[in-house]
Amino acid sequence: MKGPIRVITLLFLCAGIAMANEDLRFADSCYAARAERSVEDKADAENAKLMIAAYKRAQADPAVAEAATAGVVRSLYYAFRFVPFDKKQRAARLDTLKNVSEAAYAKYPKNKEIAHIYASSLSMWGAERGPLISVKEGVAAKVRDIATAANNYQVLGRAHQLLPYIPIILSWPDKALAEKYLVMALEQDPKDLYNYFFLAELRFDQKRYADALNIINRGLSRGIRTSYFLEDKRGRWKLKELQKKINAKLDKK
Repeated sequence: MKGPIRVITLLFLCAGIAMANEDLRFADSCYAARAERSVEDKADAENAKLMIAAYKRAQADPAVAEAATAGVVRSLYYAFRFVPFDKKQRAARLDTLKNVSEAAYAKYPKNKEIAHIYASSLSMWGAERGPLISVKEGVAAKVRDIATAANNYQVLGRAHQLLPYIPIILSWPDKALAEKYLVMALEQDPKDLYNYFFLAELRFDQKRYADALNIINRGLSRGIRTSYFLEDKRGRWKLKELQKKINAKLDKK
């Protein structure tokens, strides 16, 4: 009897692995097609829901657990950015994104995609919660360590730009370093339109309007990448909105 039982058990295990891999394949296909059925830069909520559920099912398979976990984090981040929701839900969704990516990072600290999203969401979370909670939770130090380990200059620059600056109490972030890292981020990945936007936004804050407009024009000249349709469409919109803001300010002079 032991032989047949072992065969049946093995078949069930193989079936489980096949299903988990199929879930991962399906979820990845949803992510690849994330721009389909979108309206402008707003994603299809049903596609996001199916994608997240499939990645979560795939996590049960040890053979694809890391890829599936990265998929869960990636799809939650995507949903937070592109799936419409009530503004009252923002804090709860940001909490979920931060907590899920934090747990994923603790398990897979060398996964660069997970590290990027965790550091990004933690930075946004800290900026939204304000200086007291940010300092209490050690947000700045966590973001610094994660982003530095991953050589992620975009996150480092944004952290210096977004997180509360508290002289004497905190040595990091340092607003002067935002420029250094955002320039490095653009050099590191000139295809990412958000690198143009973040640096142009910093130039705007510095009242360097001509420089900001030059960076915006460089970003807009790149067009939209097919594989990053929603991301680049949102990036172009942000660049154009900042361009309008700068031109309106210049017109008043």
